[in-house]
Amino acid sequence: MIKREKISIILNSLIFIFTLFATISMIVGFKFMGEIEVLSSRNFKSFRYFTVDSNIFAGLVSLAFVIYKFTAKGKKSTSMPRAFYYLKLAATTGVTLTMMVTVFFLAPTSHGNFLHYFMNSNFFMHLITPLLCIISFIFFEAAEPAGLISTIPGILPMLLYSFYYTPNILLHLDNGKVDRNYDWYNFLAGGVNTIWFVIPILYGVTWLFALDLWAANKKFAKA
Repeated sequence: MIKREKISIILNSLIFIFTLFATISMIVGFKFMGEIEVLSSRNFKSFRYFTVDSNIFAGLVSLAFVIYKFTAKGKKSTSMPRAFYYLKLAATTGVTLTMMVTVFFLAPTSHGNFLHYFMNSNFFMHLITPLLCIISFIFFEAAEPAGLISTIPGILPMLLYSFYYTPNILLHLDNGKVDRNYDWYNFLAGGVNTIWFVIPILYGVTWLFALDLWAANKKFAKA
């Protein structure tokens, strides 16, 4: 097992451990950085957030990846199987979207403190875990050469989540207006009619992240 693979195993193990800790902490309401709670809910209401779902997905993929690495036959360096490549790209794209939306949209446009979005469980979910996923995928997870079409799986987590998030807003309109309690990411702050370009923009941005990750992995990750 070469050095890159060892580092990859360490990073993926940390991703799983941090995800497990952050998820349990959010569900039980454990706070280790003050009493501030932003975009978090106790119990299983936590799973309504893309942040939580994308991090859990990334954590499970990382766990499966570590298990695969330890059980794969032989000690020579090998590229990731194509199925794992798709899963890793999708997971990394999902948490990248989570981090970037938080840093460049949610935190700056909120009326609270910017750092509140990176406290307690969100310290891992909005920052640490996404960064570890990006670093691991780009530099330490080599795969067989894949064409541009392989970036499509990167869109799937956001696409699937939008099938829940969008109807959830439309089914809870308040006199034809968006109810902030159901648009917790405030994507439709401009009104319900903005949905026709906001959602496509989110799809496009997500694909751009997948494209960047695909290109960076292709350039920097070596078997």
